Amino acid sequence: MQVSAPATREGGGLSYKWTVAIVIIFGIFMSILDSTIVNIAVPRLQSAFGSDLNSTQWVLTGYILAQGVATPLTGFFSDRIGLKRFYLISLVAFTIGSALCGLAWSLPTLILFRILQGAGGAFLMPLSISLLYREFPPEERGTAMGFLGVPILLAPALGPTIGGYIVTYLGWQLIFYVNLPIGILGVIVTSLLLRNDTPSDARTSFDIPGFILSAAGLALVLYGLSDASTDGWGSIQVLGTLLPGILFLILFTIVELMIANRGGQPLLDLRVFTNMPFTTSMIASTLVTFALYGGLFLVPIYLQELRGLSAYQSGLLLLPQAFASMVTMILGGRLVDRFGVRAVVIPGMVMLAVAMWLLTSLSLDIPYGSLQLLLILRSLAIGLCMQPLMVSALAEISPRRLPQASAVSTTLRFVASSLTIAILATLVQTQTKVHYTHLAEQVIPGSPLGELMAQMQLLYQSKGASIAEAHSAVVQTISGLLHQQGAVLAMQDAYWLSLALSLVAVVATFFVRAQTKPKAPSNDAPRAESASDEEQQAREEAMLAI
Repeated sequence: MQVSAPATREGGGLSYKWTVAIVIIFGIFMSILDSTIVNIAVPRLQSAFGSDLNSTQWVLTGYILAQGVATPLTGFFSDRIGLKRFYLISLVAFTIGSALCGLAWSLPTLILFRILQGAGGAFLMPLSISLLYREFPPEERGTAMGFLGVPILLAPALGPTIGGYIVTYLGWQLIFYVNLPIGILGVIVTSLLLRNDTPSDARTSFDIPGFILSAAGLALVLYGLSDASTDGWGSIQVLGTLLPGILFLILFTIVELMIANRGGQPLLDLRVFTNMPFTTSMIASTLVTFALYGGLFLVPIYLQELRGLSAYQSGLLLLPQAFASMVTMILGGRLVDRFGVRAVVIPGMVMLAVAMWLLTSLSLDIPYGSLQLLLILRSLAIGLCMQPLMVSALAEISPRRLPQASAVSTTLRFVASSLTIAILATLVQTQTKVHYTHLAEQVIPGSPLGELMAQMQLLYQSKGASIAEAHSAVVQTISGLLHQQGAVLAMQDAYWLSLALSLVAVVATFFVRAQTKPKAPSNDAPRAESASDEEQQAREEAMLAI
């Protein structure tokens, strides 16, 4: 694709580059909001369609699978039809998919429409990054990505609140219809405000072997990860999908590198991994994902199942952390432009490690205000880490490879988030049983729990219950208390794991390399940029050959 040199395009009003930044927020916010708002509605969908949990989970799984399979196509279609046109098509497909989901008359039709919706939404994030980087010069990309990060972290925080309110007081269809006004407005402003770009003149053939291998590999891996939390890592179904999926992805990597070395156009140009800032930043951001989903996934479960809050109440409690991350996201972007990536990310990583360490002391009686402070600290840290790492990942990627690199990073994000949820869910379920058994072994005569059981049994008997009835009631009550305590201890274990990975991420960040103050483009920017692209490609191909 032909990409012009970045320009500010100052006119009588708002700079065009900021117009682009505002326009793409509609698509990003809508797609991320939808992925979180539906999660909280699973029990409601179960009762609406009279289905079991395993069947209803396909509403989530089908969406994730469609996104993972579709994302690698971003680079090919961006080159063929242009960034703006492809972004519009994606936005329209996602909006139509949302409308169809609200009209679904059965669970299979809802799953089918969710797949369509997921396929449309898969392209919105990588296309948004490419559109931003096409307009913003290197020295302003930290600010731009900080601005882009606002909807990325605001949407997951608003999702549980909006979804909880809709599920509690309104119909489930509205969790999909809420996308329609945002999508329609996004299509209108995109059509009117974004400038057309010229598709690539090169008519490359579609990489059919790469698509088949990537689609099969990603679908099997993501499906296996989604089932691991319920069936266990050692189940035949999980291993029977994960192992073939990994094999397909290995074959995909070999095929793509062979095509690239022959001078062809692979579905995903994996040579971006020869760029060290991209690779080290992806490693660090993948590790930060564990900390991010440690809050998005575990905290709502803690609040609703262990503290007894409703979905709406827990959503309101989680809302302040979204605004905290917004502040540091915008501030961090400006600081990256001025001081460089490591000067911002390393303090953020240290803050994140401190927050994870404090959360390892999570208990059943921690005041909500204290918990909120811990979540705000965690969100402040994540705001300083996530988008600066994206800036460093793409800092030295040539403009013509931006769609490929952003598609690779988005695909990694899907896999990392699925892997994180699978690991955390399995860890919490397994450790809950371990802690429950250990606590139950302490219920012996003379122990504090044994004395409590005896006192409770006498209390029940004093109210007229027989010895058998009193004993049954006491055992049921104590069992519930032990299960709650076991669950919170298991969540502590999950935060210990997140803490360990946060410390590894701090080490990985020291290897992130990105320029602090790139030189301003000269009048020969297009020619120099093109020459830089060729030199960068030559260096990458030489490294690959070695």
